[in-house]
Amino acid sequence: MAVLKITKRNVDAAPVPVKGDAYFWDTELRGFGLRVTPKGVRSYVVQYRLPGRPAKRLTIGIHGSPWTCEKARARAEDILISVKMGDDPAVVAKERRRAAVDLEFSKYVETFTENYLKAEWGDSWADGKRQLENHVVPSLKGRPLPEIKKHEVAAVIDKLRGRPALARNTHAVLRKLFAWAGERGDIHTSPICAAPPAVKARKRVLTPDELVALWQVSFQLEKPMGQFIRLLMLTLQRRSEVAELPWTELSDLRSEWRQDGERVKNDADHIVALTAAAKDVLNELAGGKAWPRKGFVFTTTGRTPISGFSKLKRRIDKLMVPILQKMQDERARVLGEEPEIVFLPAWRLHDIRRTGVTQMQALGVAIETTEKVINHKSGETAGIRGVYNLHAYTDEKRRALQAWADFLARLVADAEKGSSVVAMPRRDVLA
Repeated sequence: MAVLKITKRNVDAAPVPVKGDAYFWDTELRGFGLRVTPKGVRSYVVQYRLPGRPAKRLTIGIHGSPWTCEKARARAEDILISVKMGDDPAVVAKERRRAAVDLEFSKYVETFTENYLKAEWGDSWADGKRQLENHVVPSLKGRPLPEIKKHEVAAVIDKLRGRPALARNTHAVLRKLFAWAGERGDIHTSPICAAPPAVKARKRVLTPDELVALWQVSFQLEKPMGQFIRLLMLTLQRRSEVAELPWTELSDLRSEWRQDGERVKNDADHIVALTAAAKDVLNELAGGKAWPRKGFVFTTTGRTPISGFSKLKRRIDKLMVPILQKMQDERARVLGEEPEIVFLPAWRLHDIRRTGVTQMQALGVAIETTEKVINHKSGETAGIRGVYNLHAYTDEKRRALQAWADFLARLVADAEKGSSVVAMPRRDVLA
C-alpha cells in the first residue's frame, strides 16, 4: 500500500499509473487518501469501515479548486468522525444528492401539486399552486426541502404582511406542503413559522361617487379591461369567474350566463341574469356580431384569460382620483364651500361585490335573493332550507340585478348633470 504525506507538492508529483487507478494513503490521517487515474486526474478519497460491514471508499472531490489538500483533509476528518458516531457517509451523501435534486423546493412544489393538491383540494388546487409559485418559489428555489430553515419561511410570509388574506392563504398551503413532506419522510421537522394574524372582516363599500368614477374609468381602459370592469360591476360575480368566462356559458337568446359549477368557488352551478347593460358589454366584445361559441370572453392572447389585476387596479386608482376631485370641486362650487383635496381610500375589486350586495338591501331585495345573485352559501342553505328549498330564484335574481343596474344608471345620470362623467348606456329597461 503506497503512502505519502498529502501536501500540494506531493499530490502534484504523485506518479500517474499506466493501467488502473493508483491510491496513496496519508501518513498522518488514517483513511484519507489520494487517487490518481491513468489520465492523470487526481482526487481525494476517504476509506472507512462500519462495525460488521465491508470497507467503503467515498470520493471527496477532485484536486484543485475548491478542493485543496487542506480542505479535503478537513472534510475527511468530519467524515471519519461521523463514522465513529455510527453514521454511514455514503448514505448521507446519497440523501444529500437526492435532496438537491428530487427535494429541491420548486421541483417539490410540482410533486406536491400532482400528488396532493389536485387530489385533495378540489377546484382550489390551482389557487394553492399559484400562491406557492408566485410568492414562495422565488425565495426558496434551489433550496433542498430538508435544509430550509424557519427564518427563511418567516421571511417569505413577512413580505406579504401588507396583504393579510394572501399571507394567511400562502401560509396555509405552505404549512400543508411541509406537513405532507413530513408524512412521506422527506423531512424530519417542519420549518413552518407561526401563522399571520387573523384577517379582519372587510367592510369597505364604494361610495356613489366612487362607483360613478369607476364606471367612467372603465371607458379609459384598453379593451377588454374596460369591458371586464363594467361586467364585474353589472353582474357582481367573483373576479375570477368573470375574468375566466368562456363564451360557451353565455346565452344571448335567454339573456343568461350559466356558470359551470366545476370552476365556481362553491362548486354550485349558477345562473346569472344578463341585463341589457350587461349584454351591451358582451356585444362590444363580440364586435356587434353573434356571440362566439368558443374561447374566453376576456382575453388578449386568444388562448388564455386576462390577468395582471394588480397592475390594472393601480391604473384604475390613478385615473379615479382626478374624476373624484372634479366631482368634489363641482359640489363645493354649487354649495359655495371651499373645495377639499380628495383621497381615495384603499379598496379592492372584490369590494364591488360587497357594494352591490349592500345596495340591494337598501333597494328592498330580500336577503335570500341577494345571496342567490352572488351564489353565496350561508346558514340559509343548511337544514330544511338547504335540503328542500331547491327554488332557483331565477326571476327574483333577474329583478334584483335589474334594480342594481337601474341604481347605477341613476347615479351616472345624476352625476352627468353637473360633470362630464360618461353615462351608462340608457335603455328603456333601465328607465
